[in-house]
Amino acid sequence: MLSSQGVQVKLYDYSEHTLSASGDAQAAAYVELDVDGTRLWGVGIDADISTASLKAIVSAVNRALRSRVVEPELASA
Repeated sequence: MLSSQGVQVKLYDYSEHTLSASGDAQAAAYVELDVDGTRLWGVGIDADISTASLKAIVSAVNRALRSRVVEPELASA
């Protein structure tokens, strides 16, 4: 889906764990991605590990896309 939008993503590392031992514990997922040549991390937290994983991917991709907007602004300042 991301490549169809012009965003190339490669996964380098993935890790997950629960944030507590209770039955309603939150799960945390961490991903290290290469997004269009930029390597960065994303983190997602949710009660469902699958959702936490998707949130982590979205987090990393959003950081990469945000840096595209911020860097040109800094260069012109």
